Parts: sequence; C-alpha cells; structure tokens
Amino acid sequence: MNRNGPGGYRRRRRGQGAAGWNPQGAETPVDNAALARGGFGEQKRSLIETALLIALIEESGHGYALTERVQQLVGEQVYVDPGSVYRILRLLEEGGMVSSAWEVGVAGPQRRTYTVEPSGHELLRSWAGVLADRGNALLDLSRLARERLT
Repeated sequence: MNRNGPGGYRRRRRGQGAAGWNPQGAETPVDNAALARGGFGEQKRSLIETALLIALIEESGHGYALTERVQQLVGEQVYVDPGSVYRILRLLEEGGMVSSAWEVGVAGPQRRTYTVEPSGHELLRSWAGVLADRGNALLDLSRLARERLT
C-alpha cells in the first residue's frame, strides 16, 4: 500500500523502485492531519525526520554525523539506526526537501553531504505543529492517568 507521506512525497515499500514517482510541488500545503496519523513506525519516523531536518538546518552533514546528532536530539525516545536515517534522507531528497552532493575526502572515501532546502523548512514547520499537538495530547493523557490513580 503506497500513500503520500509528509511533504507530499510518496512512500514506497521496500524493494519497490521509483517507477511512477511523482512528488507534489513545493507549493502544495502539507496536510498536518495526515502527518499526525499512523502507527508507532510512523511516529518513530516523524521523530527521526524532524530531528534530521533540525540537524541539517544547524549544519549540512553526512549520514554518520547526522545519525549521531539525531540520536542526541531524540534521546531515549527511539533507537536511531543508520539504515533508517539513510532511508529517510533518500525519501526527503526524492521529495525535494533536502539535496546532497559528494564531498571528496582528504583521508578517506567520498561522503554524501546533505543540505536542507526551503521546502524542508516548511516540512519542519509542519512537523513542529504536529509534534506540539501530539505532546499536548500526551500531557493531557498523563494528567488524566495521574488523576484517576489518586
């Protein structure tokens, strides 16, 4: 089942190529309600994607450094594996949210360095709203749970 993800780019199943790829334009508004839906996997991805965009706004970077920074940003909420980071970076790049270029290493292999694009800033703004709403809902639930237990 394919469906459009945040920012209008289409999520693909593993092993499914880019055939039929047709990302929406940057002018298309992001549907915050659509961002908020999804199971635990989507919620984990939303945290990683938000942290990636924050890290890239702070400084352009390559996958390994971004993985470390994302783990710092999300803390103990989720484990950030490098494979997830690279998959999300690829989706963000396909959606026009980030761009990449090969950086020639002086003492090692070339690395792909990622930079956030203006549409990535808009996506981060949308995620900020979604996560704020989610955080408020969790705080309300926590407060109700404590009230019911006293």
